[in-house]
Amino acid sequence: MYVGSDLASAPLHTALTLVHAPDSCRQRLSSLGLRIGAPFSLVSRTTGGGRVALVAGSRIALGSTLLAQLRVEVR
Repeated sequence: MYVGSDLASAPLHTALTLVHAPDSCRQRLSSLGLRIGAPFSLVSRTTGGGRVALVAGSRIALGSTLLAQLRVEVR
């Protein structure tokens, strides 16, 4: 089972919950709707290793460097 790993290795089209984000980017992510405990899913991969996340009906692009710093769990 996939639990507590980084977002870069999370599966697409699976309900996820954010469990950890570095303090340095928490406020910016929060303004985009991605908060600790927030449900979301990854909908696609981008060139360069990024992902597109579906958060509360909005799609946001996340770069590969940030993905490695975020920890998630399957809902």
